[in-house]
Amino acid sequence: MRRNTALARELEARGATLDDILEKLDASVTLLDVNGRIVWQNALSVKRVGDRRGTSFVGLMAPEYRPIAEAEFRRLLFSSDASSRREVVVVGPDGQRMRSISFGVPIRDENGVSGVIAVGVPLNWSDDVLTTPELTSRMLETLELLVNGLSTREIADVLGIAVETARNHIRAVLKRLGVHSRVAAVARAHELGLVPSEPTRLVRPKEPS
Repeated sequence: MRRNTALARELEARGATLDDILEKLDASVTLLDVNGRIVWQNALSVKRVGDRRGTSFVGLMAPEYRPIAEAEFRRLLFSSDASSRREVVVVGPDGQRMRSISFGVPIRDENGVSGVIAVGVPLNWSDDVLTTPELTSRMLETLELLVNGLSTREIADVLGIAVETARNHIRAVLKRLGVHSRVAAVARAHELGLVPSEPTRLVRPKEPS
């Protein structure tokens, strides 16, 4: 694989390397070969699931998630333009089940797809039975807009409130759900059934002319 890419050059110009970034990224990063064997893990991946190099990535998954994980992996292998985004449960060395949102993309060389890189964004709760937090009507409105991908300013415009007020509503939703990011809030909202499984068709506010 050629390392002399535009990204690599830009990082080197700033005194960094891609390896540095992947090690410091607050996400599990795993490189798989075409057979699904793990050939590289960053530090957070090793911390979460142990050093699993040389083993199948399927072994990281909770049993009920293995069929879909295998299907997604095959899809990435046979469609070089594909990408994957799934919520999964991985099992740590001590047997603890941990939730993650997993993103996967195929890696190509001159002969075709040569592997898959998977990035897992850790969610800050375990796979225990979850209790549904009580949300106010305003929190639910804000959450639905977050699920539909609206920015803070767009949420403010839809709700007819100031941007800082919208920001406070978002903070309140994250706190009530026990998460620290919008991605995690969306994942947990779906898990708890707080929002529809399919995004609502919203009309985004028009930019002022």
